[in-house]
Amino acid sequence: MKKILLVAMSLLMVLSCGNKGDNTVSGNKDSQASDGKQVYKIGVTQFMEHPSLNLTKQGFEDAFKEAGIKADFDEKNANGEVTNANLIATNYKADKKDLVFGIATPSAQALANNITDIPVLFSAVTDPASAKLLNPNVTGTSDKVENIAAQLDLLAKIKPGLKKIGVLYNPSEQNSTVQVQEIQKIAKEKNIEVVLQGISNFGELAQATKNLLGATDALYLPTDNLVVSGANLITSEAINAKKPVVASENSTVKLGALFTMGLDYYALGKRTGEMAIEILKGKPVSQIPFETSKQMKLYVNEKTAQALGLDVKNSMFNGAEFVSK
Repeated sequence: MKKILLVAMSLLMVLSCGNKGDNTVSGNKDSQASDGKQVYKIGVTQFMEHPSLNLTKQGFEDAFKEAGIKADFDEKNANGEVTNANLIATNYKADKKDLVFGIATPSAQALANNITDIPVLFSAVTDPASAKLLNPNVTGTSDKVENIAAQLDLLAKIKPGLKKIGVLYNPSEQNSTVQVQEIQKIAKEKNIEVVLQGISNFGELAQATKNLLGATDALYLPTDNLVVSGANLITSEAINAKKPVVASENSTVKLGALFTMGLDYYALGKRTGEMAIEILKGKPVSQIPFETSKQMKLYVNEKTAQALGLDVKNSMFNGAEFVSK
């Protein structure tokens, strides 16, 4: 009898312990909806508040709704502080989430650095390799697009005699420094001088913008979290100065930038959500490599174009989606 009890207990222990080695997910069995469906515990950490990251989160969560997957989303915002991002990550680890999702490079890094035993998804990350995110339990989507040359070519058509472009960025954001290096390289090939202006907090943004507008022919904004959070201020100053602003994604165009050949962050987040669902259904993270969006579209702010004296019916804007502030 004693042996039978020991065997039964051993079987129960084996059944209750999932294999963590391949980072598949079985779900928290004590969390179920009233209809009996599994409710997954998902941690969603966003580095800061701005339109692109908000769209990424919305797309991610909508993927679950459309697939009929029940999830309890524990949403947290680091408010632009790496310390907060790390605290959020350690709390998610302690709470034993089924899966966690980091939006923007610093939040994704905090998750990858602190969590190794559950799946980590990322999005709105420019260069996952240099950010050291590619751990066995980590995958997601990158917002890096090979569009800088095309963007500068269009800008040169819009602004004949283009000689200098100003680039606002936060030097402490790893994703931004990668983009700045690429902008400098391609601009040099086109004989365009790049004037850099680094900022470390929102309070520096207004003066930095005025400085650049006074010294350049146009502004080029990378997908920098701090810069994009101040897009309204930047684009307003640029319109007053009659200088075009080139953005790296469509949400900044909606806020007043002239144009972008950019990507849709909602679609990027949604694709990440689809990847997360595959993992929750049992597919190992190692079998889902990270993806880079190949979808690019020309977005033009019609009101900004008119304010700059540009004809939106010009052939250079063929195929564009026009948006207004």
